[in-house]
Amino acid sequence: MRIPILVLALAVVLPILTTGTATAQDLLITNGSSTNFSSGTNAYANTYVGSSNGVTDGNNLTVENTNTLVTNSTNLIVGNSGTSNSMVISNGGTVRNAAGIIGSDTTASNNSVQVTGTNSFWSNSGALAVGFSGASNSLVISNGGKVRNGIEGDIGYTNTSSNNSVLVSGTNSLWSNASALYVGNNGAGNSLVISNGGRVQNTVGYIGYNDTASNNSVLVTGANSLWSNSGILYVGQSGASNSLVISNGGRVQNTTGYIGYNNTSSNNSVLVTGSSSLWTLLTNAGNYLYVGNSGSSNSLVISNGGKVQNYVGYIGYNNTSSNNSVLVTGSNSFWSNSSTLMVGCSGPSNSLVISNGGKVRNSGEGDIGYNNTSSNNSVLVTGSNSLWT
Repeated sequence: MRIPILVLALAVVLPILTTGTATAQDLLITNGSSTNFSSGTNAYANTYVGSSNGVTDGNNLTVENTNTLVTNSTNLIVGNSGTSNSMVISNGGTVRNAAGIIGSDTTASNNSVQVTGTNSFWSNSGALAVGFSGASNSLVISNGGKVRNGIEGDIGYTNTSSNNSVLVSGTNSLWSNASALYVGNNGAGNSLVISNGGRVQNTVGYIGYNDTASNNSVLVTGANSLWSNSGILYVGQSGASNSLVISNGGRVQNTTGYIGYNNTSSNNSVLVTGSSSLWTLLTNAGNYLYVGNSGSSNSLVISNGGKVQNYVGYIGYNNTSSNNSVLVTGSNSFWSNSSTLMVGCSGPSNSLVISNGGKVRNSGEGDIGYNNTSSNNSVLVTGSNSLWT
């Protein structure tokens, strides 16, 4: 397991910080209260919306209007231990801090942040966790709002942080991560939705990082919606039953892609469906697509005009990677390998099905059962205009 970047000590109220002769106090929004900032610069050490002091539920912070700034020298926590706390950044308001957490403790559920409107901005110089240990917390970025992290982004950080969600929706809406993005670091049932032209940027992308991180999902849907990974994308790094869906013209790009990386990562899936829906792995040498690297029963489905582009394709790479499958079905559905395609590199009982006018192309060789451990692999090409070239 990685060494945590977020520190558990963030879940308690930190002391007042002193710089020179000036003292920056914490902003504590508690006892079921609301605080609104609509102008000026407002500086604090830490901000707690729903602190451990007083009533921890149903507190609210609103930051609105251009030139309104709330700045924290350390951290901002929405939902330290309570429920239904919220922060809204709208109409060009700005919030700045180091680490950001929505739902810190295991008891911190149903807390939310909304960043909405052109020039509305939440800047985290450190990491951002949507669900550090808490469940069912949410972040919504809409209508041109922007969130930036100086380090990683986590949706579901610990194994108790389940069913947390992020929605990035609308033209110019952006979640930018300077490092990796984890949809289910240790937690299960967490989700990311990118829709209606929203964008998410990061280095490496993980859907289901550790073996406890199951049933996490990413949906990228709608024209100009984009998940951009400058590095590798893992759908099931060690976790099982995680999924990626690219639909209705959505796009995902990365370098190498893995569906089921470790031998614990089974039943992970990718669906690319609909005209102009595209999963592209930068097609220079080395950017491979593995459907079952070491895991079993992982799948890729390309349907209804969806497209996948990569350099080398593997279905069942290692000898532990069995019963992985690819289905390419429907007119204009296309899997393009600019080099080799192997159905069963070392793994057994893997399959490729091309049906109903789907097409698969590899510019290099094609192999069905490459090594002596790769038995019972199969390819079926069926239906008018279906083609493997």
